[in-house]
Amino acid sequence: MDLEAWQGRLQRAIGPVCFGALLFALALALSAPTPTSRSAAAVLPAAAAAFLWLALRLVLDRRPGPDGRARYAEAHFAVLLLLITVLVLDHPAFGFFAFTGCLQAVRYLRGRARAVGVAVTTVPSSLAQSGGVVPQTAAQVGGFLAVLAFNLVIVAVLVTLSEITERLSSRRKASNAELAKANRQLTEMLAENAGLHAQLLVQAREAGAADERRRLARELHDTVAQGLAGIVTQLQAAEGAREQDAPAEQWQRHLDNAAALARDSLTQARRAVHALRPIELERAALPEALADLAEQWRRHNDTAAGLTVTGEARPLHPEVEVTLLRIAQESLANAAKYAKASRVGLTLSYMPGLVTLDVRDDGIGFDPAAEPASRATGGGYGLGLMRRRAERLGGRLDLETEPGTGTTVSATLPAISMEE
Repeated sequence: MDLEAWQGRLQRAIGPVCFGALLFALALALSAPTPTSRSAAAVLPAAAAAFLWLALRLVLDRRPGPDGRARYAEAHFAVLLLLITVLVLDHPAFGFFAFTGCLQAVRYLRGRARAVGVAVTTVPSSLAQSGGVVPQTAAQVGGFLAVLAFNLVIVAVLVTLSEITERLSSRRKASNAELAKANRQLTEMLAENAGLHAQLLVQAREAGAADERRRLARELHDTVAQGLAGIVTQLQAAEGAREQDAPAEQWQRHLDNAAALARDSLTQARRAVHALRPIELERAALPEALADLAEQWRRHNDTAAGLTVTGEARPLHPEVEVTLLRIAQESLANAAKYAKASRVGLTLSYMPGLVTLDVRDDGIGFDPAAEPASRATGGGYGLGLMRRRAERLGGRLDLETEPGTGTTVSATLPAISMEE
């Protein structure tokens, strides 16, 4: 059981103790009169008055409203102290009842009033202990003062312990109140966090869906769209060869290229849907994949193309390699559709902390400011998509071109290794 429960029990026991002490002292006074004691006719009215006064205190304790201990506490104690003094002077046996004045003072008085009340209560107690008469001689006064001093020391210790206990109880109550407040705030925060968590889950699902749509759009553009564009180009070339009565081998070669592009596009589309790595990087390292890409582009477009690698080639993070491969595919597709170039060169450069890919052609070039958004730097799926791919990994994409001077697309990315 905690301290506050014990305090509650002791405080509730004060009333029965006071009544018991009064009845016990009355029984002694009636059964064992002393030479200085008064008659039963004087003792009984005073004892009855004290009994009724204690009963009044219990009635006040049960009244609704403010704490009963604070209501009329000082006035009630003053009258009780007067009755105790009268009873002690009637018979010294009422010294057993006199000590309950200290209990009443500790129970109902506060602050300085409590200390004064306890100190004054020691006077009738000391009178009872010194014979129950007012001292008149020097010896009697000396004995009374000695007993009074002893009682004062005892009650001072008791009052001090009571004050310490009450302060500790008050601090504990304050701490419990603060803890309860903190618990309420924590409960509110947890409820709020639960709501925020639910919102974050919804936002995360929406963001994931948006990211997946963007990823799929990028992959379809880099695979299916480019493949379809290549198929259209090969079919147009085959049709043109047939109209010009070219040898069957020539237009058949264009048809075979179109079929190969269709198969590759179908494979790439399936891998894009399943978020798999491009098949080119599954079969070979990045330099070999770019070399194969340049060779395929050369065969399909009858235009010279080659790859140059500088620096020490090393495996990079899959996202970096996929981004460089897609930028190379888009740049070569743009060169085939718009550049009218006679030669295309790719340069892959490995440097400390960086990797760059340059795709240059000697075609007709263009004015970026005058081009549609799909080919200029701001938007669409062409150069804008390449730039967003590079920036997504903390890199950048630079474009150098003007009419009649060819075009250079340069991508610079952090050289993030496989282990990072």
